[in-house]
Amino acid sequence: MTPEALLDLFVLAPVGLVEVDEEGRVEVANLAARTLLTPFTRAGSLDDLFVALGAVAPDLAARVRGFDAPRGVIVDALELLAPGEQRGVHLSLVKVAPGRIVAVVNDAGALATARGHLSRADQRLRAVEGAVRDYAIFTIDANGVVDSWSEAAERVHQWPAAAIVGQPLALLLSPDSGGEAYVHDTLALAARNGWCEEEGHRQRQDGSLFWASTVVTALRATDGEANGFSVVTHDVSERRRVEESLREDASSTTDYLTGVSARRAFFDVASSEVARARRYGQPLTMLLVDPDNFRDINEQHGEAFGNEWLRAIAWVCRQESRTTDVVGRVGGEAFAVLLPSTERSGGLVLAERIRERMQRHVFSGDVQGVRCTLSVGVAEVTDSVISVDGLLTATGTAVQRAQQAGMNLVVGYDD
Repeated sequence: MTPEALLDLFVLAPVGLVEVDEEGRVEVANLAARTLLTPFTRAGSLDDLFVALGAVAPDLAARVRGFDAPRGVIVDALELLAPGEQRGVHLSLVKVAPGRIVAVVNDAGALATARGHLSRADQRLRAVEGAVRDYAIFTIDANGVVDSWSEAAERVHQWPAAAIVGQPLALLLSPDSGGEAYVHDTLALAARNGWCEEEGHRQRQDGSLFWASTVVTALRATDGEANGFSVVTHDVSERRRVEESLREDASSTTDYLTGVSARRAFFDVASSEVARARRYGQPLTMLLVDPDNFRDINEQHGEAFGNEWLRAIAWVCRQESRTTDVVGRVGGEAFAVLLPSTERSGGLVLAERIRERMQRHVFSGDVQGVRCTLSVGVAEVTDSVISVDGLLTATGTAVQRAQQAGMNLVVGYDD
C-alpha cells in the first residue's frame, strides 16, 4: 500500500485514531477521533488526550506509566461517557513502540445498538423455544460433540445441559442406531448437501426411548467449510403411535404397511377428483413416485429394509403434501400423490421437494450408509389425459424417462 493510500485510510477511517506520546500529547488525530472526542474537550481543543479525558478517566496517565512492555494493549475498550451526554465512546490504548501510543475510539452507541439487537434476537429465540413443546434445538461441533443446549432440548430429550454439553451426539441415540459411525455418516451428508433429515429413536438420560424426526443443518465458516451443525429434533412419538394403531386397525381403505391410502381407495377418490376437475374446469395433477433400483437394493439389504424404505417414502410424501392432497400406494413400490386445484407446474415443485428430501433421508442401524433416491413423474388432466388410468399412464411414461436419463430426477409429462 502506498503512503498516499495509508494517509487516506487514516483520515477517512470510521473509527477514531489518535497518536500520542507517553505524556498524552497528541501528535495527530483523524476526523473521526476529533468528532467522537469533542464532548470531552474544552473549546474543541485536543492537544493532550490525558487532560481531555481527565474527568472521566483520571488514571490513563498512570496506566501508561505502569505499562513496561515495549508494545501491547494498555487499555481495552474502556467505556467513557461525557457529562450530559447519552451516548459515549469506547477507548483502547495500544503501545506500538517505545514512546508511541495509538488511541482507538469507537462510538459506544453503535455497539449498544448491536447488543440490543442480539439481546432481542436471543429473547425471540427463547420465546420460540418456550412456545414449541415438542421441538428441541441445540448445536454440535464439527466432530459431533454437543456445544450448546437449549431449554427446549432439555425438555424434549430430558438431559440437563450440565450432563450433555461436551458429550458426543451418539449418547442421544438408541443402542442399535450405529453410534459414532451413524453420526459420522449423518454429519458428512449434512456437510455435503447443506442439511439432512432422518427418523429414529432417541435415548433419554434414564435410558427410555422416544421416536423423533431430526433435521441436521450445516453451519459454515467464511471459507464454506462446515465447522458445526444445528440440530432440530421433533418428538413425534404420539404421531407414530397413532399411525401404528391405524395400521393395526386398518380397513381396506388403508395400506397396512405405510398407512397411506390403499390402491382401491385411492382410485375411488382420484376418479371423483378427475370428474370434478373436468366438470368445473379446475386443474388436477398427479405425481407417480417410484424408488430407484428398489428390487436390487431390496435383495441386497433384505425385505425389512425394503419395507422401511417404503414407509419412509410414504412419510416424505405426506410431510410435503397439503391436507387436501391424497397419497396412495398404487403398486408394489409405487406411490401416487393427487393434487386437486394444482397445475402441472405446482406438481413439479412438490415433486422436486419430495425427491430432494428422500435423497437426504438417513436410515439407521446396519443400513445407515445406504442412500435411496426416487424418480418422479408429473402429469396434469388435459384434453387427452381424462381419467385416472390416463394419469397413471402419463406419469408412468414420465417416470420411465427419468430413469432412462439417470434416475433421481423429476420429469413432467408433455403430450
